[in-house]
Amino acid sequence: MRNATYTIENWQLVTTPNSEVKAKNFSPLTIKNVLDAGYSPIKASVPGNFELDLMRENIIPDLYYGTNVHLAKRLENLHLYYFTNFSFAKKPGADAFLTFNGIDTVAEIFIDGKFFAFVENMLHAHTFLINDLSDGNHELLVHILPVSIYARQFDIPAMCFGLPYNHDSLNVRKAPHMFGWDIMPRIVSGGIYKTVEVSYLPKVRIENPFTATKSLSDGVATLITSFDVVTDEDDIFDYSVTIKGTCKDHTFSKTFDLFNVHIRKLVIETENPYLWWPKNHGEQNLYDCEITLFHKGVEVDKVTYKTGIRTAFLRRSSIACDNGDFCFIINNKRIFCTGTNWVPTDAFPSRHKDYDLRGLELVKNSNCNMIRCWGGNCYPSTAVYDYCDENGIMIWQDFAFGCAHYPDSKRLCDLVEEEVKQVAITYRNHPSLVLYAGDNECDSFVCTTSKHGELDNTAWLNPNFNTLTRSVILKTLRNHDATRPYLPSSPYIDQTAYLYGEPTEDHLWGPRDFFKGDFYKNPNAHFASEIGYHGCPSPKSLEKFLPKESLNDWGDTKICSNPDWLAHATAMETKPDDWYVYRISLMTQQVDRIFTYIGSDLDTYARQSQISQAEAVKYFIEHFRSCKWRKSGLLWWNVIDGWPQISDAVVDWYGVKKLAYHYITRSQEPFIMLVKEPADGKMELVACNDYPKKLTVKYTVKNLMDESKLLSGSFEIEPDGKITVDFLPSLDHAFYYIEWETELKKGRNHHTCSIGDKWKFEDYIFCMKKAGFYDEFEGF
Repeated sequence: MRNATYTIENWQLVTTPNSEVKAKNFSPLTIKNVLDAGYSPIKASVPGNFELDLMRENIIPDLYYGTNVHLAKRLENLHLYYFTNFSFAKKPGADAFLTFNGIDTVAEIFIDGKFFAFVENMLHAHTFLINDLSDGNHELLVHILPVSIYARQFDIPAMCFGLPYNHDSLNVRKAPHMFGWDIMPRIVSGGIYKTVEVSYLPKVRIENPFTATKSLSDGVATLITSFDVVTDEDDIFDYSVTIKGTCKDHTFSKTFDLFNVHIRKLVIETENPYLWWPKNHGEQNLYDCEITLFHKGVEVDKVTYKTGIRTAFLRRSSIACDNGDFCFIINNKRIFCTGTNWVPTDAFPSRHKDYDLRGLELVKNSNCNMIRCWGGNCYPSTAVYDYCDENGIMIWQDFAFGCAHYPDSKRLCDLVEEEVKQVAITYRNHPSLVLYAGDNECDSFVCTTSKHGELDNTAWLNPNFNTLTRSVILKTLRNHDATRPYLPSSPYIDQTAYLYGEPTEDHLWGPRDFFKGDFYKNPNAHFASEIGYHGCPSPKSLEKFLPKESLNDWGDTKICSNPDWLAHATAMETKPDDWYVYRISLMTQQVDRIFTYIGSDLDTYARQSQISQAEAVKYFIEHFRSCKWRKSGLLWWNVIDGWPQISDAVVDWYGVKKLAYHYITRSQEPFIMLVKEPADGKMELVACNDYPKKLTVKYTVKNLMDESKLLSGSFEIEPDGKITVDFLPSLDHAFYYIEWETELKKGRNHHTCSIGDKWKFEDYIFCMKKAGFYDEFEGF
């Protein structure tokens, strides 16, 4: 009986403008009344978003093509009526539940024409007990209100603000990116974007199982388990419980009698367990856990779940300095983090499930050991967490706030408290989850204002008075999952950093000028959780979303005026002073900075742009790795686009890899040899070893411009070590090619000397072909 579930299907949809809804005033709100008003329904996809249904029926054009995305703002006034019928039957000894796994966003729910529930948070599931429902067929109608119009009734205090197009988002719990971002279009969608289910659970049952590792010491793991028991019995003294966990040949277990229904911090000590480790540091051991409930010795319920035995700690100081720190400690061992930001895999949240696995495979294959689930997104599915558990990819989880000073009304605080509770309960058994962060950039957003990389250094709001991140989220996590570290913001500007210096973890965007300029060469931060660089998609991808007449109209280093390029940049408007129109010309400036000329044909321009991006992100990663442990990790922006666009992503929405993906994969190999920037006419040849074992290395270094052999030799490097192997001359316009072999595998890397001093494009291509990199261009 446990988890007996069926999905409600065969949905239909009616859309109508807000002005008509006010005039019609449906009462009661039934399917018949909606249809009698003269509306013709269309088939609705559930899970789905209403724009996708309108596109399927050719009511609106493809929003991903040309400037069509700007039509989406004309749909923001629509009310959505989703309706269907479902059959229901009670089951003896069971409680029945109706669950909406995702409604976007504000909705009234009616069953058989009677008001049933109201919801206003798209970011978690909504579950309702339906034991009182009679057996038989029932009408289910979901009325989704236009969220931007709904938001108008709530005050935004004078000192609260967000990004220019995002103020509607401040008082509603909806994925922030949907109101428009520099990486996502403004498509303020709506719909039932996850499944709707009827499920049955035993009336006597176990709920909310949670097992965590309290400590590891001398081969002994101390585990704590919590769970709840639901029962109507007057007393509970005839109940007993057995907890058991198994991984390979190792088992832990405990049996005990109940004295209350809320079991908290039950301690189990187990010797020599199999630990869960991040990728390249050990195995990803997962325990199959079960909690069995007995009544007078007879089993009445059992829950099963997976978890890993591991500890997670963040060692950090307030201010970035030579004595500062920001380092993840897993199982009492420092871990250098190489990874990426996880952003929406599609603009429509109902399609995330279709693209998440593709993105995760790209993450794994590029040698990432961490993803940061960015705060402008929805929360990932548990399938994302399962994948990361199994593949040793640590997860940094932001809560869904970004780039704003949010109000702290009681209504909003109450919504956030329930949201955080559900997030914690959903994810807390996953060993891959190593950090919660309260938001994306809200601390830095209120300390400084920024436009196009120019900073106003007036610190006029102290972020440490943020009620949501310093009180609501913190207290809710303290109650439901205090087993991993919490940062109130990313970057987190605590009171010390606010008064005296820079935070230890930062988002390194800056002026976005030459990628080896002073800003990128000398960052104080110990950990970069965002950094990126533009790269043009391949011509074959551009042809899929830009009209033919626009393909060669990207403008110059000062301005791009083509509305199709700008719409996919992603400018919500195409006026010269729009907030995001600078992004295409910025990409062209970045090409101009490293090559003697900018290509006038799309093929050359796109290759040059991809080389610029690839060299930049390669430099960011290797610069941080060369400073190990003064620096302890870098998460670049970002692995894959969420819609067809020109962006910092290293894989476009169609799955075509930009050159940067391949450069990053080499730069993030657990063992790497790299060349540092010149100092005193010499360049350090550095080796970094992120493996937990000592390595013996043989290597050679050549200059591919003239095929001269510069260095060769062998050395040993300690586990998690970093050493200077030798020195190279600082030659003008040289292309150093490094090859090595260890007992684990062979590897290769390169360094482009004087990349900022105007290389000839033909010379760079010559060296790429010599190195075997030219074939890494895709989609040309």
